[in-house]
Amino acid sequence: MRTAKSMIAPAALVAALTIASLAGCSGTGSNASDSPTAEATTAASQSLPSDFPKSDVPIIPGTILVARGDKENGWSVTVQPDNKTGFADAKAALEKAGYKAQAGATDTKAVYTNDKYTVAVGTPGVSVTYLVTAN
Repeated sequence: MRTAKSMIAPAALVAALTIASLAGCSGTGSNASDSPTAEATTAASQSLPSDFPKSDVPIIPGTILVARGDKENGWSVTVQPDNKTGFADAKAALEKAGYKAQAGATDTKAVYTNDKYTVAVGTPGVSVTYLVTAN
């Protein structure tokens, strides 16, 4: 059963990371050379879904850009971290919380499991996306 999830999780992770990276694209100003103002680049942090397992799945500090899902279908959370080590921080936090890394991790994606949840975490650059499913 874990093998099937392991095969599905990377595909879902790629899709989520693509959507998350596109969500960050926006145009401001009258031409492409205009620099966006700080106001235009600061996103309001989203709230995690009410049934997100906050006490079981550590999320790195930062602005939550995407927060969707439910226990039945899983959750997707994308965070713009407070620093440039967000992906490493996310992996370290999951390991500290008792999650075990699955084989096949790379510099931009990894899958962690414990008795309750499977967490696929990845980064297209700076933002960090979590895909969380109940086991």
